[in-house]
Amino acid sequence: MIQLSKIENLSSLTNPNQKIELKYLGWEEPHRGFELFYYALFIEGIDQTEALFSTDKLNCNFNEKMEIEHPTRNFAFIPCADRILLDTTNFSKTNLKIYFRENGSTYTDQLKGSFFYADYHLTINSRSLILTNLNTLETNKIKFPAEVDIEWAYFKNASQIQVFEAFSNKGFIYNIENEEIISQESIIDETLYPNIFRWIYRGQLYNSNEVEMELIQKKDDTIIQTYFRVS
Repeated sequence: MIQLSKIENLSSLTNPNQKIELKYLGWEEPHRGFELFYYALFIEGIDQTEALFSTDKLNCNFNEKMEIEHPTRNFAFIPCADRILLDTTNFSKTNLKIYFRENGSTYTDQLKGSFFYADYHLTINSRSLILTNLNTLETNKIKFPAEVDIEWAYFKNASQIQVFEAFSNKGFIYNIENEEIISQESIIDETLYPNIFRWIYRGQLYNSNEVEMELIQKKDDTIIQTYFRVS
């Protein structure tokens, strides 16, 4: 069951980077409406882009949902085209790209977010999750049906991941051990909060199973924003 606590304001739930920096270099629009954003990868103040990727710039999907550095261990997540988990002690790279093959076509799932736990990294995509064991670098790629569109996901406990869907009031719990969805429910009572447009992920602290979310209600030209702590 989803536990919600209304809060007046969002906290500053940030896990500050100490060694890793993605430095913005610029952007281009090779096709109308298709934008590419470029970054350089700095590790402890040194530009390592060319040495690690054989190029002077990386096309990255980088936003506030991307945690790029483990708070206590030597791992970084680089949200470039290949979605690289980087061990910064030996510079080994694990590819966290995930594909779907449907209707005769192969496509890459859209990256939505990244979060580090003590011993795991969770890659959050539009309709899939990748759980990486940081001790063994084994990956568990979890794919969901086509109708699923993920906003955020987080560990409720050691065996369960809570998923919030985008542009809806729907959520579900995925059981890692049984490899199945075990619970689907509305996130909040729509009789109390009608005209729900979407939930937006706003932050999560390291080693925590609590996140902060923003609820958007929209009717005609009126928008109501409400903040919640969720566990």
